[in-house]
Amino acid sequence: MSLRRVLLAAVGFLVCVAGAGCTRDGGPTADPSDSAAASHSPAISLPPVGAECRELAVQGRTLRLENSAGLRLAAVDLGAGPMGVVLAHQSDASMCQWLPYATALANLGYRVVAFDFAGFGASSPAPEKTYVEDIRTVVDYLRERGTPRVVVIGASMGATMSVVAASTINPPLDGVVAVSPPATFDEIDAKRAAPSLACAALYIASTDDGDYAVYASELNDATPEPLRGLAVVDSPEHGVGLVGAQTAAGAQVRAEISDFLREHLHPSPTPTS
Repeated sequence: MSLRRVLLAAVGFLVCVAGAGCTRDGGPTADPSDSAAASHSPAISLPPVGAECRELAVQGRTLRLENSAGLRLAAVDLGAGPMGVVLAHQSDASMCQWLPYATALANLGYRVVAFDFAGFGASSPAPEKTYVEDIRTVVDYLRERGTPRVVVIGASMGATMSVVAASTINPPLDGVVAVSPPATFDEIDAKRAAPSLACAALYIASTDDGDYAVYASELNDATPEPLRGLAVVDSPEHGVGLVGAQTAAGAQVRAEISDFLREHLHPSPTPTS
């Protein structure tokens, strides 16, 4: 090798080390959102993304997104394309409960991100909850990376937060689905937010799941009339359990969501002259 080629190779190596932006095999570098350097907060040892369901989580792209409060959100990104779905979990769970359904949606051609709210799962501990900002952070992640059309689906606590987030995100979402939604949770009021929605909404609940069918109906009534949608099914199941139930009610719920996604995420056909 000539002296000139040796010197060029050495310079290239030093540039790589200084920038920490290249890989030995020329493959993609890690998403900057998954880097500890992306966080302005002191380094905190966090469990692996999807620690409770690691085998499922690593089938997608595991990452950490930083919200405006400097908290790092664990997330899994599956699929690809311009049609996105964000999945927001219940209060007693994490992204793991959504991953089987996330995988099914990705197989249908959607790009899907399931995430842990701050203070849950493998996300940063949160002195104060940042539910709505967490959803906004995930929506921004999708929109900034080639997925402009987004529907947010939330279950129970995640349903309340999804409605509130949908009422504030601008440009508006393409839709929001609230499964077993409390009208309020942790002093976050979805019923107050619903009149401000600028995207289609679908509220889903079970007949034998406490007062959730009542809450879903109240939220539907509070939503601007052209944007309303309500499905109450004969079942005792709640939240993600209802979506995944291998029963007639579960199949009906999945069909309702599939129809909603087709209507609001797929591009309208271009009129022909």
